[in-house]
Amino acid sequence: MRKLLPLAAVLCLVATGCAKEATWNTGQKAKAYLDMFMAKYYPDIKPNEDGLYILAEEKGDGKPWHPDSAYVYATYTIRNLDGTISSTTEAKVAQQLGTYDSSNYYGPRYMAQGNGKSYSGLDMLLDGMQVGGYRKAVVPSWLLNTSRLSSLEDYLNACTTEAHLIYEVWLHGQTNDVLRTEIDSLETYVKRHYGVGREKSISYTQEAVEGTFYFFSDTTAFAGKHHFSRDTTLTINYTGYLLNGQAFDTTDEKIAKDNNIYYVTGKTYAPVSVTYSSTVSNIKMGSSSLISGFQGGLSQMVFVGQRAVCLFTSNLGYSSSGSGQGIPPYSPLIFVLEIVEDDEEE
Repeated sequence: MRKLLPLAAVLCLVATGCAKEATWNTGQKAKAYLDMFMAKYYPDIKPNEDGLYILAEEKGDGKPWHPDSAYVYATYTIRNLDGTISSTTEAKVAQQLGTYDSSNYYGPRYMAQGNGKSYSGLDMLLDGMQVGGYRKAVVPSWLLNTSRLSSLEDYLNACTTEAHLIYEVWLHGQTNDVLRTEIDSLETYVKRHYGVGREKSISYTQEAVEGTFYFFSDTTAFAGKHHFSRDTTLTINYTGYLLNGQAFDTTDEKIAKDNNIYYVTGKTYAPVSVTYSSTVSNIKMGSSSLISGFQGGLSQMVFVGQRAVCLFTSNLGYSSSGSGQGIPPYSPLIFVLEIVEDDEEE
Protein backbone atom coordinates (compact mmCIF):
# COMPACT_ATOMS: atom_id res chain seq x y z
CA MET A 1 0.00 0.00 0.00
CA ARG A 2 1.40 3.42 -0.97
CA LYS A 3 2.19 5.74 1.95
CA LEU A 4 0.61 9.09 1.13
CA LEU A 5 1.57 12.55 2.20
CA PRO A 6 -0.75 14.02 4.85
CA LEU A 7 -3.11 16.56 3.30
CA ALA A 8 -2.29 19.26 5.85
CA ALA A 9 1.44 18.96 5.08
CA VAL A 10 0.81 19.21 1.36
CA LEU A 11 -1.31 22.33 1.76
CA CYS A 12 1.35 24.06 3.83
CA LEU A 13 3.97 23.21 1.21
CA VAL A 14 2.05 24.57 -1.74
CA ALA A 15 0.55 27.62 -0.06
CA THR A 16 2.55 30.76 0.73
CA GLY A 17 1.58 30.15 4.32
CA CYS A 18 -0.62 27.77 6.24
CA ALA A 19 -2.97 30.64 7.00
CA LYS A 20 -3.98 30.68 3.33
CA GLU A 21 -5.44 27.17 3.64
CA ALA A 22 -8.49 28.51 5.45
CA THR A 23 -9.53 30.49 2.36
CA TRP A 24 -9.37 27.53 -0.02
CA ASN A 25 -12.49 25.66 -1.02
CA THR A 26 -12.69 21.87 -1.23
CA GLY A 27 -11.78 21.78 -4.91
CA GLN A 28 -8.68 23.94 -4.47
CA LYS A 29 -7.47 21.80 -1.58
CA ALA A 30 -8.07 18.65 -3.62
CA LYS A 31 -6.14 20.04 -6.60
CA ALA A 32 -3.19 21.08 -4.44
CA TYR A 33 -2.97 17.60 -2.97
CA LEU A 34 -3.29 15.84 -6.33
CA ASP A 35 -0.61 18.04 -7.88
CA MET A 36 1.80 17.07 -5.11
CA PHE A 37 0.83 13.39 -5.26
CA MET A 38 1.41 13.14 -8.99
CA ALA A 39 4.70 15.04 -8.79
CA LYS A 40 5.95 12.60 -6.15
CA TYR A 41 4.69 9.24 -7.47
CA TYR A 42 4.18 9.82 -11.22
CA PRO A 43 6.53 12.68 -12.12
CA ASP A 44 6.61 11.78 -15.82
CA ILE A 45 2.84 11.77 -16.30
CA LYS A 46 1.15 15.07 -17.07
CA PRO A 47 -2.60 15.75 -17.11
CA ASN A 48 -4.38 15.74 -20.44
CA GLU A 49 -6.56 18.65 -21.53
CA ASP A 50 -9.43 17.38 -19.39
CA GLY A 51 -7.27 17.13 -16.28
CA LEU A 52 -7.03 13.32 -16.24
CA TYR A 53 -3.78 11.48 -15.69
CA ILE A 54 -3.62 8.49 -18.06
CA LEU A 55 -1.51 5.83 -16.33
CA ALA A 56 -1.85 3.03 -18.89
CA GLU A 57 -3.89 2.14 -21.96
CA GLU A 58 -4.31 -0.43 -24.69
CA LYS A 59 -5.98 0.37 -27.98
CA GLY A 60 -9.05 -1.57 -28.97
CA ASP A 61 -9.96 -2.77 -32.44
CA GLY A 62 -13.64 -1.82 -32.38
CA LYS A 63 -15.61 1.36 -32.90
CA PRO A 64 -14.41 4.49 -31.12
CA TRP A 65 -16.39 5.58 -28.09
CA HIS A 66 -18.94 8.16 -29.13
CA PRO A 67 -19.94 10.98 -26.74
CA ASP A 68 -23.58 10.58 -27.78
CA SER A 69 -23.67 6.90 -26.78
CA ALA A 70 -26.44 6.54 -24.22
CA TYR A 71 -24.90 3.41 -22.65
CA VAL A 72 -21.51 1.75 -22.46
CA TYR A 73 -20.93 -1.91 -21.73
CA ALA A 74 -17.82 -2.11 -19.60
CA THR A 75 -15.82 -3.87 -16.89
CA TYR A 76 -14.11 -1.74 -14.25
CA THR A 77 -12.08 -1.61 -11.06
CA ILE A 78 -11.95 1.52 -8.89
CA ARG A 79 -9.13 2.29 -6.44
CA ASN A 80 -8.29 5.06 -4.01
CA LEU A 81 -4.92 6.73 -4.48
CA ASP A 82 -3.35 4.44 -1.87
CA GLY A 83 -4.34 1.41 -3.97
CA THR A 84 -7.32 0.31 -1.86
CA ILE A 85 -9.99 -1.16 -4.13
CA SER A 86 -13.43 0.27 -3.47
CA SER A 87 -15.34 -1.47 -6.27
CA THR A 88 -14.76 -4.05 -8.99
CA THR A 89 -16.71 -6.06 -11.55
CA GLU A 90 -13.81 -8.50 -12.07
CA ALA A 91 -14.02 -11.96 -10.53
CA LYS A 92 -10.23 -12.37 -10.36
CA VAL A 93 -9.82 -9.11 -8.47
CA ALA A 94 -12.58 -10.07 -6.01
CA GLN A 95 -10.89 -13.44 -5.49
CA GLN A 96 -7.57 -11.74 -4.77
CA LEU A 97 -9.28 -9.46 -2.26
CA GLY A 98 -11.07 -12.37 -0.59
CA THR A 99 -14.44 -10.75 -1.30
CA TYR A 100 -15.53 -13.09 -4.09
CA ASP A 101 -19.11 -14.36 -3.77
CA SER A 102 -20.31 -16.99 -6.24
CA SER A 103 -23.84 -15.59 -6.09
CA ASN A 104 -22.65 -12.20 -7.36
CA TYR A 105 -22.44 -11.23 -11.01
CA TYR A 106 -18.97 -10.40 -12.30
CA GLY A 107 -18.27 -9.12 -15.78
CA PRO A 108 -19.31 -6.32 -18.14
CA ARG A 109 -22.41 -4.32 -17.35
CA TYR A 110 -24.35 -1.50 -18.98
CA MET A 111 -23.91 1.98 -17.56
CA ALA A 112 -25.92 5.04 -18.58
CA GLN A 113 -23.87 7.94 -19.91
CA GLY A 114 -24.33 11.67 -20.16
CA ASN A 115 -25.23 14.74 -18.16
CA GLY A 116 -26.86 13.85 -14.85
CA LYS A 117 -26.19 10.12 -15.30
CA SER A 118 -22.44 9.50 -15.24
CA TYR A 119 -19.38 11.24 -13.84
CA SER A 120 -17.85 13.87 -16.09
CA GLY A 121 -14.48 12.26 -15.44
CA LEU A 122 -15.68 8.85 -16.61
CA ASP A 123 -16.90 10.26 -19.92
CA MET A 124 -13.56 12.05 -20.27
CA LEU A 125 -11.75 8.77 -19.56
CA LEU A 126 -13.75 7.01 -22.29
CA ASP A 127 -13.04 9.77 -24.80
CA GLY A 128 -10.56 8.39 -27.31
CA MET A 129 -11.10 4.73 -26.37
CA GLN A 130 -12.22 2.05 -28.80
CA VAL A 131 -14.35 -1.00 -28.12
CA GLY A 132 -11.99 -3.74 -26.97
CA GLY A 133 -9.65 -1.21 -25.40
CA TYR A 134 -8.43 -0.59 -21.85
CA ARG A 135 -7.51 2.54 -19.95
CA LYS A 136 -6.27 3.28 -16.44
CA ALA A 137 -6.43 6.86 -15.23
CA VAL A 138 -6.47 9.06 -12.17
CA VAL A 139 -9.82 10.84 -12.11
CA PRO A 140 -9.62 14.02 -9.99
CA SER A 141 -12.26 14.46 -7.32
CA TRP A 142 -13.74 17.56 -8.98
CA LEU A 143 -14.61 15.47 -12.01
CA LEU A 144 -16.59 12.99 -9.87
CA ASN A 145 -19.58 15.14 -10.67
CA THR A 146 -22.56 14.23 -12.85
CA SER A 147 -23.03 17.83 -14.06
CA ARG A 148 -21.25 19.00 -17.20
CA LEU A 149 -19.57 22.33 -16.40
CA SER A 150 -17.71 24.75 -18.64
CA SER A 151 -14.37 25.32 -16.90
CA LEU A 152 -11.90 23.95 -14.36
CA GLU A 153 -12.81 26.81 -12.04
CA ASP A 154 -16.48 25.81 -12.18
CA TYR A 155 -15.59 22.19 -11.41
CA LEU A 156 -13.35 23.19 -8.49
CA ASN A 157 -16.05 25.45 -7.05
CA ALA A 158 -18.63 22.66 -7.31
CA CYS A 159 -16.30 20.02 -5.82
CA THR A 160 -17.57 18.36 -2.63
CA THR A 161 -14.92 15.70 -2.02
CA GLU A 162 -11.13 15.55 -1.78
CA ALA A 163 -11.03 11.83 -2.61
CA HIS A 164 -9.48 11.19 -6.03
CA LEU A 165 -9.96 7.81 -7.70
CA ILE A 166 -8.04 5.56 -10.06
CA TYR A 167 -10.30 3.94 -12.66
CA GLU A 168 -9.43 0.91 -14.75
CA VAL A 169 -11.96 0.43 -17.56
CA TRP A 170 -12.29 -2.23 -20.25
CA LEU A 171 -14.73 -1.08 -22.95
CA HIS A 172 -16.74 -3.99 -24.39
CA GLY A 173 -19.47 -2.13 -26.26
CA GLN A 174 -21.79 0.85 -26.53
CA THR A 175 -25.35 1.45 -27.64
CA ASN A 176 -28.01 4.13 -27.87
CA ASP A 177 -30.84 1.63 -27.48
CA VAL A 178 -30.18 -0.81 -24.66
CA LEU A 179 -33.60 -2.46 -25.00
CA ARG A 180 -32.95 -3.19 -28.68
CA THR A 181 -29.61 -4.71 -27.70
CA GLU A 182 -31.36 -6.89 -25.08
CA ILE A 183 -33.98 -8.00 -27.61
CA ASP A 184 -31.25 -9.02 -30.06
CA SER A 185 -29.40 -10.95 -27.34
CA LEU A 186 -32.59 -12.70 -26.26
CA GLU A 187 -33.51 -13.65 -29.82
CA THR A 188 -30.03 -15.09 -30.38
CA TYR A 189 -30.29 -17.09 -27.13
CA VAL A 190 -33.73 -18.46 -28.03
CA LYS A 191 -32.63 -19.49 -31.52
CA ARG A 192 -29.60 -21.27 -30.08
CA HIS A 193 -31.42 -23.12 -27.33
CA TYR A 194 -34.94 -23.59 -28.70
CA GLY A 195 -34.35 -23.85 -32.42
CA VAL A 196 -34.87 -21.64 -35.44
CA GLY A 197 -38.56 -21.37 -36.21
CA ARG A 198 -39.62 -21.40 -32.54
CA GLU A 199 -38.20 -18.01 -31.71
CA LYS A 200 -41.35 -15.91 -32.16
CA SER A 201 -42.20 -14.14 -28.94
CA ILE A 202 -45.63 -13.64 -27.43
CA SER A 203 -47.20 -10.64 -25.75
CA TYR A 204 -49.07 -11.47 -22.57
CA THR A 205 -49.79 -7.79 -21.85
CA GLN A 206 -49.65 -4.60 -23.83
CA GLU A 207 -46.38 -3.85 -22.03
CA ALA A 208 -44.67 -6.97 -23.37
CA VAL A 209 -43.98 -5.82 -26.92
CA GLU A 210 -42.59 -8.01 -29.68
CA GLY A 211 -39.30 -9.62 -28.80
CA THR A 212 -39.38 -8.89 -25.07
CA PHE A 213 -41.10 -12.04 -23.75
CA TYR A 214 -40.90 -15.74 -24.70
CA PHE A 215 -42.66 -18.74 -23.21
CA PHE A 216 -41.95 -22.42 -23.89
CA SER A 217 -43.76 -25.42 -22.41
CA ASP A 218 -45.03 -28.83 -23.44
CA THR A 219 -48.80 -28.70 -22.90
CA THR A 220 -49.63 -31.94 -24.70
CA ALA A 221 -50.34 -33.62 -21.35
CA PHE A 222 -53.22 -31.23 -20.72
CA ALA A 223 -56.37 -30.89 -22.79
CA GLY A 224 -58.85 -28.21 -21.87
CA LYS A 225 -59.09 -24.60 -20.87
CA HIS A 226 -57.17 -22.84 -18.12
CA HIS A 227 -58.57 -24.24 -14.87
CA PHE A 228 -56.93 -21.94 -12.29
CA SER A 229 -59.63 -19.59 -11.06
CA ARG A 230 -59.17 -16.10 -9.70
CA ASP A 231 -57.34 -15.90 -6.34
CA THR A 232 -56.28 -19.55 -6.44
CA THR A 233 -53.17 -20.31 -4.38
CA LEU A 234 -50.55 -22.12 -6.44
CA THR A 235 -47.47 -23.83 -5.05
CA ILE A 236 -44.53 -23.49 -7.39
CA ASN A 237 -40.83 -24.17 -7.84
CA TYR A 238 -38.67 -21.75 -9.77
CA THR A 239 -35.08 -21.04 -10.74
CA GLY A 240 -33.85 -17.75 -12.20
CA TYR A 241 -30.88 -17.44 -14.56
CA LEU A 242 -28.98 -14.77 -16.44
CA LEU A 243 -28.38 -15.35 -20.16
CA ASN A 244 -24.81 -16.44 -19.36
CA GLY A 245 -26.27 -19.43 -17.47
CA GLN A 246 -25.54 -18.09 -13.98
CA ALA A 247 -28.33 -18.94 -11.53
CA PHE A 248 -29.24 -16.17 -9.10
CA ASP A 249 -32.21 -17.60 -7.17
CA THR A 250 -34.03 -20.92 -6.76
CA THR A 251 -36.38 -22.86 -4.53
CA ASP A 252 -34.45 -26.07 -5.17
CA GLU A 253 -31.66 -26.89 -2.70
CA LYS A 254 -29.77 -29.13 -5.14
CA ILE A 255 -29.81 -26.49 -7.87
CA ALA A 256 -28.58 -23.91 -5.37
CA LYS A 257 -25.67 -26.13 -4.31
CA ASP A 258 -24.83 -27.11 -7.89
CA ASN A 259 -24.69 -23.43 -8.87
CA ASN A 260 -22.81 -22.25 -5.77
CA ILE A 261 -25.63 -19.98 -4.58
CA TYR A 262 -26.66 -22.06 -1.57
CA TYR A 263 -27.23 -20.16 1.67
CA VAL A 264 -27.03 -22.12 4.91
CA THR A 265 -29.06 -19.51 6.77
CA GLY A 266 -31.58 -16.92 5.72
CA LYS A 267 -33.36 -18.95 3.05
CA THR A 268 -35.62 -21.99 3.03
CA TYR A 269 -35.39 -24.23 -0.04
CA ALA A 270 -38.91 -25.47 -0.68
CA PRO A 271 -41.81 -24.74 -3.05
CA VAL A 272 -43.43 -21.35 -2.46
CA SER A 273 -47.02 -20.15 -2.66
CA VAL A 274 -48.30 -17.55 -5.08
CA THR A 275 -51.76 -16.08 -5.33
CA TYR A 276 -52.94 -16.55 -8.88
CA SER A 277 -55.21 -13.94 -10.42
CA SER A 278 -56.84 -13.62 -13.80
CA THR A 279 -55.32 -10.13 -13.82
CA VAL A 280 -51.65 -10.72 -14.49
CA SER A 281 -50.41 -7.74 -12.47
CA ASN A 282 -52.16 -9.08 -9.35
CA ILE A 283 -50.21 -12.35 -9.17
CA LYS A 284 -48.29 -12.16 -5.89
CA MET A 285 -45.91 -14.20 -3.78
CA GLY A 286 -47.30 -13.72 -0.30
CA SER A 287 -47.76 -9.96 0.05
CA SER A 288 -44.98 -9.21 -2.42
CA SER A 289 -45.55 -8.21 -6.01
CA LEU A 290 -43.62 -10.14 -8.65
CA ILE A 291 -41.74 -8.65 -11.57
CA SER A 292 -43.81 -8.45 -14.73
CA GLY A 293 -42.00 -11.18 -16.65
CA PHE A 294 -42.38 -13.68 -13.81
CA GLN A 295 -46.08 -12.88 -13.59
CA GLY A 296 -46.38 -13.28 -17.34
CA GLY A 297 -44.78 -16.72 -17.21
CA LEU A 298 -47.18 -17.92 -14.52
CA SER A 299 -50.14 -16.47 -16.43
CA GLN A 300 -49.40 -18.84 -19.35
CA MET A 301 -49.39 -22.00 -17.23
CA VAL A 302 -52.48 -24.20 -17.26
CA PHE A 303 -52.11 -27.35 -15.16
CA VAL A 304 -50.54 -28.84 -12.06
CA GLY A 305 -47.28 -30.60 -12.89
CA GLN A 306 -46.54 -28.28 -15.80
CA ARG A 307 -42.96 -27.15 -16.32
CA ALA A 308 -42.18 -24.10 -18.42
CA VAL A 309 -39.50 -21.58 -19.28
CA CYS A 310 -40.11 -17.87 -19.68
CA LEU A 311 -37.50 -15.44 -20.95
CA PHE A 312 -37.82 -11.66 -20.96
CA THR A 313 -35.96 -8.37 -21.24
CA SER A 314 -35.19 -6.10 -18.31
CA ASN A 315 -38.14 -3.76 -18.89
CA LEU A 316 -40.20 -6.71 -17.56
CA GLY A 317 -37.62 -7.42 -14.84
CA TYR A 318 -35.35 -5.13 -12.86
CA SER A 319 -34.66 -2.55 -15.56
CA SER A 320 -31.93 0.02 -14.89
CA SER A 321 -31.56 -0.81 -11.20
CA GLY A 322 -30.79 -4.54 -11.36
CA SER A 323 -31.28 -6.49 -8.14
CA GLY A 324 -28.65 -6.90 -5.45
CA GLN A 325 -25.25 -8.14 -6.55
CA GLY A 326 -26.60 -11.02 -8.62
CA ILE A 327 -28.54 -9.19 -11.35
CA PRO A 328 -26.83 -6.23 -13.04
CA PRO A 329 -28.80 -3.41 -14.69
CA TYR A 330 -30.43 -4.08 -18.05
CA SER A 331 -30.29 -7.87 -17.72
CA PRO A 332 -32.61 -10.19 -19.66
CA LEU A 333 -33.75 -13.02 -17.36
CA ILE A 334 -34.76 -16.66 -17.66
CA PHE A 335 -37.11 -18.41 -15.22
CA VAL A 336 -37.76 -22.15 -15.14
CA LEU A 337 -41.18 -22.65 -13.54
CA GLU A 338 -43.08 -25.65 -12.22
CA ILE A 339 -46.62 -25.82 -10.83
CA VAL A 340 -46.48 -28.24 -7.89
CA GLU A 341 -50.09 -28.01 -6.70
CA ASP A 342 -53.06 -25.68 -6.33
CA ASP A 343 -55.57 -25.29 -3.53
CA GLU A 344 -58.46 -26.41 -5.75
CA GLU A 345 -57.10 -29.94 -6.12
CA GLU A 346 -59.20 -32.60 -4.51
